[in-house]
Amino acid sequence: MTTNEPLNFMPLDLDTFSGSERFMAGTRLGAAFSQGIRAYLRAAYSDAIEHFKAALIAAYVEGEEQAQIFDRERAIIYLYIGNALAFQEDWEGALREYLEAVQTDPELAEAHYNLGVAFASRGQIDRAIAALKEALEHNPRLYEAHFSLGRCYQRLDDAGRAYIHYDQACNARPQAAEPRYYMGLMHQDHGAHELAQRCFTEALRVEPTFVSPEVQDEVLVMRSEEEVAQWYYRLSQDLKHQGYEEEAERIYRALLQWRPQEYQAHYLLGNLLARARKLEQALDEYSQIPAHNPHYADARIRLSAIYKIQRKLREAYLVLFECAKLYPQQGKLFLNMGKLLYDMGRNTPATRAFERAVQLLPRDPQAHYLLGFMYNLTGHENWALAAWRKAVDLAPDAHSLRYDLGYMYVRRERFDLAAQQFEHVLHYWPEDVETNFMLGVCYKELMEPARAVPLFEKVLRRNPQHTQSLYYLGAAYLQLGNTSLGKAYLRRYDHLQRQTEHSTGAQRSQQARARAGRSGGVGMQPAALSVGRPSS
Repeated sequence: MTTNEPLNFMPLDLDTFSGSERFMAGTRLGAAFSQGIRAYLRAAYSDAIEHFKAALIAAYVEGEEQAQIFDRERAIIYLYIGNALAFQEDWEGALREYLEAVQTDPELAEAHYNLGVAFASRGQIDRAIAALKEALEHNPRLYEAHFSLGRCYQRLDDAGRAYIHYDQACNARPQAAEPRYYMGLMHQDHGAHELAQRCFTEALRVEPTFVSPEVQDEVLVMRSEEEVAQWYYRLSQDLKHQGYEEEAERIYRALLQWRPQEYQAHYLLGNLLARARKLEQALDEYSQIPAHNPHYADARIRLSAIYKIQRKLREAYLVLFECAKLYPQQGKLFLNMGKLLYDMGRNTPATRAFERAVQLLPRDPQAHYLLGFMYNLTGHENWALAAWRKAVDLAPDAHSLRYDLGYMYVRRERFDLAAQQFEHVLHYWPEDVETNFMLGVCYKELMEPARAVPLFEKVLRRNPQHTQSLYYLGAAYLQLGNTSLGKAYLRRYDHLQRQTEHSTGAQRSQQARARAGRSGGVGMQPAALSVGRPSS
C-alpha cells in the first residue's frame, strides 16, 4: 500500500434542526440559518457559507432572546461551514472551521471526527488519529470514527489496531460492508488470500448491494507461504498485546485451518487458551505438537502444568519423565520434575532432579534456589547455603532470596553476613516488618544496640503486638544501659506473653517459654523467631 496519497473520508453532517427551532423563527439569525441549510442541501456551498456566516453575525448583533444561541448550536454552524469548504476541496479553510467548532463545543463528537477527516486529507495521519480518538471519547459507538481509524492504522501498517477498529466498526454498524472489505484488502496485501476472501464474502453477505470502491493503491500480492504465515503470527501477536485475545484466537485458528501442520501456532494457541482457563482445549493444542518439533518440550511442560492444576500429579510427572527420555539435556524438564516430585512428597528424587537441573542450567538462579531449598529441607544446611549463595550471585536483585539467605546465616549465628543480606533487602523494601525485625536481631547480636533500637521501634509502630520486638527492644535498651526503659519493654513483653498463653492454652505456653529460655540475662531468647519471607 502506498503512503503518499491522502486518505479520503467523508465529513459528517448533523441533524441541525433538532433542538434548533427556537432560534429559527422570526429572526434574522433564523432566516440566514434556514437559507444556509437550503443552499447546503442543493450543493450551493459558496452561498451556504455566506448564509451561515450571516447567521453567526446575526447571533452577535441581534438583541432578542430568541436570537441567542448556545455553544452547541454555534459549533454546529462552524461545522457546516467547514463541510461546505471541504466539499469544495478547501481543506485548509475547512480545518480552520472545524477547529472553531471543537473549541466552541469540545464535546461535539462529529466536530472532532471532521477535524480528523481534515487532517487525514492533508496527509497528517498522526493528528488525524488523535482527533478521531477524541471523537470516540465523546461517542464510543461512532461508526465513522472506528472505520476511519482502521484506515489510518492500515496506512501506518499497524495491523493489530487496524483490525480492532474495523471490527468495532462492524459491531457499531453490523450491515456495513466497507470495514469488512478493507479488512480483506489488508489481508490480501499481506498474501493471506484465504482470510481476504472470507472478508470479501462477508462484506457481500451483510450488504448485497455493496460496490467496492476504486482502490488504486491496493494490489493483489503474491507472497510465499512462509511470508503469509508470518503475517498471521504478527497480527495475532498485535491483537494479544492490545488485549483482544478472542480475536487473536480467531486468527490462529484461521491459520491452522489453512496450514494444520503449523505447530508453532498450535503451541501459541495452547498458551492463549491456557491463560483463558480453557484447559481442555489447551491440552488438545499442545497434544498436536510432535516430538521432533522445537516446541515439543515446552509444550510438554505446559501440558504437565495443566495436569497439575487438575490435581493429576502422576500424569503430570509422567509427561515430563517421558519427554526427558527424549530430551535428556533439557534442564527445564528436570526443574519442573523436581517441583512435581516435591509436591508428591518425594524429597530425595526431587533433590536429584534439581541437582540435574543445576548441571544443565548452571546460570539459572531458580534452579540453584530450589536445590538449596531441598538441601535445607533434608538437613544439609552447608549445601543449602552454598546453593543459595550461588543463586544470589546469579540474581543479585532477588530480594526474597536474599531474605532466606540472611535467615540461614542467622540460624548459623553468622550475624555479620546475615546483616549484609537484610540491609540489601531493606533498601528495596524499607517498610517490611520482618526484615526490619531480623536486621534488628542481627545488630543486637553484633553488640550494636544503638542500630537495633530504631528498627525494633519501627516494627512496633507497624505492629504494636509484635511481642518478639518488645523483648529484643527491652534487651537492646539494657545493653545501652537504659535499665528503666529496658525493663518497661520487658514488662510489656511479659504482659503480652501472658495474654497469649491464656488464649492458646497451657501446653503451647510451656513450649513457648521453653523456647524462650528466660534465664535473666541480656542474651536471653524470646519465643521462636516469627520468620516470614517478605512479599515481593
